[in-house]
Amino acid sequence: MFECLTQLWPQSVVTQALVVGSVVGLIAYNLFKKRYNLPPGPKGWPIIGNLREIRGVLLFRQLRAFSRKYGPVMKIKIGTRTAVILSRIDVVTEALITKQADFAGRPDIFSAETISDGRKGIFQASYGPTWKTHRKITSKALRLYVMGESLSRKVSQSLSITTNLMKKEEGPFDPFPYLSLAVSNLITGMLFNKISQTTESENYKTYVGNLDVMFKDAGDGFLEDAIPFLQLCPTPRFRRVLRNVATMKDAIRTEITGHKETLNKDEIRDFTDALILAQKEAEEEGDSTLMSHMTNTHIVQTFFDLVFAGTDTTRNTLHWALLAMALHPDIQKKVQEEVDSVIGPDLNVHVSDRGKLPYTDAVIHEVMRMRSVVPVGVPHATLCDTTVGGYDVPKGTMVFINHDALHFDPDQWEDANTFKPERFLDADGKMGPKPDSWLPFSAGRRVCLGETVAKPEIHLFFAGILRVFSISLAPGTQNNFEPQSHGLINSAGHYKIVVKSRI
Repeated sequence: MFECLTQLWPQSVVTQALVVGSVVGLIAYNLFKKRYNLPPGPKGWPIIGNLREIRGVLLFRQLRAFSRKYGPVMKIKIGTRTAVILSRIDVVTEALITKQADFAGRPDIFSAETISDGRKGIFQASYGPTWKTHRKITSKALRLYVMGESLSRKVSQSLSITTNLMKKEEGPFDPFPYLSLAVSNLITGMLFNKISQTTESENYKTYVGNLDVMFKDAGDGFLEDAIPFLQLCPTPRFRRVLRNVATMKDAIRTEITGHKETLNKDEIRDFTDALILAQKEAEEEGDSTLMSHMTNTHIVQTFFDLVFAGTDTTRNTLHWALLAMALHPDIQKKVQEEVDSVIGPDLNVHVSDRGKLPYTDAVIHEVMRMRSVVPVGVPHATLCDTTVGGYDVPKGTMVFINHDALHFDPDQWEDANTFKPERFLDADGKMGPKPDSWLPFSAGRRVCLGETVAKPEIHLFFAGILRVFSISLAPGTQNNFEPQSHGLINSAGHYKIVVKSRI
């Protein structure tokens, strides 16, 4: 045996040194490498990890089932990547509030990098000076928009167009295209001062039509994100999505170019004018740092983010809300009694009306609790080695917040599976303090940028529709309020309603 080993041992001194050095280095690495106390989780397969368990199912429900076995802090393998899942409010608060700087990053995801032009928007941007400046300017413009009358006028205009089209329906119909039109009109009206009269308009097809195709193709995620070698030759599905994205961005660039040619700084028409003006002021002041954060590519990507996120989350929330009213006519009647006392038949709604509609607001909150549209949120990434819930989370780890688990935690919600808007009201029938475990917009440094617009928008659209119509399911329809989709988006699927005009 020894003679065999002697014969195999290299005779060259240099080769011997390399072999010995490699062995010693390997031993030293294993002896001294940092040991992490990682959270528990299901055992994955080589290369694909836990993809077999999480693809083709309701991801948030599967993660909730995992958390019952492995605890509120657990890990899964998404292909070759490790992701940490947080499923209880105490550990979520620790990560997003107490240690918010540690968890403020975004993971390096191939599809997000590609779609966002190297993460030049806001939602997927790396945490740092560019992100801070960009978000600050955009947040300021959104707040000013909400505080003024512009949002109220756009909601009223969109409501009028949408409800008039719905009145023309004589039998059962799918409300989703009409909700999409209403929300799209608000978004494109806010951004470009452009309104569509029907779902056949070019403006609607450019934004909503392309979004619909994108979401259908995205399904429950892209294999390119989990299996790196596929990035060298992307699937046809991913290439189709990139074509849809390119079409939308080309339309946005055209809008920006047109606005620059007709800009009047004394008459700001919309959000586009506001951002162009901020860009020009930076140029005139010679602020090279600000200019580097506000390039044309950054602005186009920010607009794409607002269209992408603002349209889909809002229309799906309203879609769930109408289904809830059809399934709970007693609750629908209470909402209508309240909105009738505040909103007139002309549907001139105002953001200031929201405080007079607490029960309606509570219904929306309960819809968002039970059916969060993005139930595992946008993934975070750790910017340094950190801890949560007593476990180590290495730098660069992808972190998901399971909002669905938070919203159904029996320790936080009584009768969690029951639709009960009253849980959000105080003894006087007013909206009470927000429960800690109600978190559809996330929290901390990455809290949803569009929350200031989305909450009044959803509230007023919902109130306005119920001011105009009584809603019921199509005769013979069976629907149990269960999600009908897979992947990251929680949608109500297809259902039909019958409306009866009240005004």
